Amino acid sequence: MLVGKTIILGVSSSIAAYKACEIVSRLKKLGANVWVVMTKSATELVTPNTFRALSGNPVIVDLFLNELSSLPVPHISLAQKADLLVVAPATANVIGKLAHGIGDDALTTFALAVNGPKLIAPAMNCEMWRNSMVADNVRKLRSAEFGMWNIIGPETGRLACGDEDIGRMSEPAEIVAQIALLLGAKDDFQGKKVLITAGGTRENIDPVRYIGNRSSGKMGYALAEAARDRGADVTLISGPTKLTVPSDVKFIGVENTKEMYKAVLASLDQADVVIMTAAVADYKADSSKRSAESRKIKKSDRKLTLTLKPTEDILKSISQQKNRKNKVLVGFALETDNLEKNAREKLKDKNLDLIVANGPATFDSDEIKFSLIDRTGKINNLPQQPKPAAANLILDRVQAML
Repeated sequence: MLVGKTIILGVSSSIAAYKACEIVSRLKKLGANVWVVMTKSATELVTPNTFRALSGNPVIVDLFLNELSSLPVPHISLAQKADLLVVAPATANVIGKLAHGIGDDALTTFALAVNGPKLIAPAMNCEMWRNSMVADNVRKLRSAEFGMWNIIGPETGRLACGDEDIGRMSEPAEIVAQIALLLGAKDDFQGKKVLITAGGTRENIDPVRYIGNRSSGKMGYALAEAARDRGADVTLISGPTKLTVPSDVKFIGVENTKEMYKAVLASLDQADVVIMTAAVADYKADSSKRSAESRKIKKSDRKLTLTLKPTEDILKSISQQKNRKNKVLVGFALETDNLEKNAREKLKDKNLDLIVANGPATFDSDEIKFSLIDRTGKINNLPQQPKPAAANLILDRVQAML
């Protein structure tokens, strides 16, 4: 989504500086090249080494750092490469300097040198935000004369002082979404409802053990975030994962296949697009032979025999619904052998519009190598790439179908 974009993140001395770490992580996941510029006082709150590890680039606090020796005039050469500057958090002090063209440290000097879109995310105490001088500085930056400056927030919420009032920095997800829009990211799913399943399901054998798989849910969550960022109204139905639920999506957590089946059917009518990334357990214990026991099965020297039966086929059930023709239906095929052959068979058997074929190497990985096959038989083999980037390629194909 932001592949090939260079973004400078300015971090000033607000307690919200810790949230800037998440901004860097989100931008990196979207493929951006991120450089962090900090005020010296901001380093008292978050260390430069933290941002160095997250961004993969030197962190600029002083324009005369030896690490920047490869850049002839750092604040000029790097600023010329920047597609956007974002200052988050932006204190009243930094806002005042920017409004009056003062460049007395690395951050404000970079801000003067960047000739492109700029975004400020203010963060300060409510009384400071209401101060007439701060208000004048904000108005000045918003004026046509300073037309390249954009401002997001602040929001109302709990402040560091304990008050519930305005002054809280906008959430990292919202800031990153605004960055994407300023850099021309797509909002082509505006008004569309997208239903996504993610993670794996678990079928209990007893209160301790279950039948499951190694799905991390990362691909489904990446698709949910990408669809949301492109304007969609997203419902994410997920089995158990260790992932943070994306903001601004409707989230439904489930445990087993039957629960996911019911949740999908309940949300299906309103969906324009259904993307089934979940690695659903194919079998569960046969309750007529051995149910999910109420007590833990004790280990012994004798063999234990479990009789299994198939779980609900969610994809096939969707394909047989009356309003199937009004939806774009996408499935995933993870195969250990004969990947293309098995994926094509699943595409036909489940009556899909598009199938994403990939191998087991994708399990718990942040990257995926995959192929897209549509109902006409056309196949696109895609190279290994971060899952957020892959999510947008998949959505590009879905949008063409819509």
